[in-house]
Amino acid sequence: MKLICLLFATIISLFLVTQRSAAQQTESTVDTAQPGLTQDTIYVSHRAKSYLLFDEPVTLVDVGNPTQYQVQIEGNSILVVATCDSVAGTPFYAVVGGDAFTAQLQFHSHPEAFYDFRNRSHRPGNSYQNQGLEKQVLSRLQELSSYQDLNYASTQENGIRLRLVGIMHDLSATYLKFKVENRTSLVYQTDFIGLERLKRYRKGFFSKEQQARFPMEPIAQWQVEKVLPYSEHYFYQALPLQALERQEALIATLREKNGTRSISLKIPARLLRKADLY
Repeated sequence: MKLICLLFATIISLFLVTQRSAAQQTESTVDTAQPGLTQDTIYVSHRAKSYLLFDEPVTLVDVGNPTQYQVQIEGNSILVVATCDSVAGTPFYAVVGGDAFTAQLQFHSHPEAFYDFRNRSHRPGNSYQNQGLEKQVLSRLQELSSYQDLNYASTQENGIRLRLVGIMHDLSATYLKFKVENRTSLVYQTDFIGLERLKRYRKGFFSKEQQARFPMEPIAQWQVEKVLPYSEHYFYQALPLQALERQEALIATLREKNGTRSISLKIPARLLRKADLY
């Protein structure tokens, strides 16, 4: 009986050693493989700098979680570096020569030093399909502007009230109607109207919940430049069709050009899931 138990224990030990060795070999192979540049993935390390090269000046760079990746604009290029080892991937957004450039940042221990995007198109071409989509989106926004206001969500700060008064979907896009109310005697000159996707995540089972914001590029938008004292105005955003998870949300941010009266409105995922369909 003792001989059988000893033989069984020996077999288990050999099996565990074999599995551990195979796992280490696989991990080593994955870590040392040289990544190649795909259409939407940029590999970055915390030990070496990576540069993104473009033909035109870069005016804006944004990452979903700035605590994980650091970026710096240097003329027609962008410097990107991870803040620590093995950080999670994140969406990447930049404005190059007035056009939007989107990608995915991913950690790798041996990234490329230069990613050359010169002589490439930063946006999809103006195909007949894109033109047809744009016409449909503009038509939907025009239709939404005629609908009666509903109070989906609202917030107020420093005499400025921001309300979401309309949500609609079709098979390709999500349409949002906002109302800005200026209840002060000062003109509210808008500088930036943007939307972000708020996501909550955990890196481990016992880790603290973290949040990250991912910038979203609208398909089309009608913006307002200024809101006169004691008046109100509307602005509209059309986004790619949104299906958020239960704990996610959209954040609409309205920034003032000549002041600090910025205001943000949180749009829970449940409002998007229950919105009407065109």
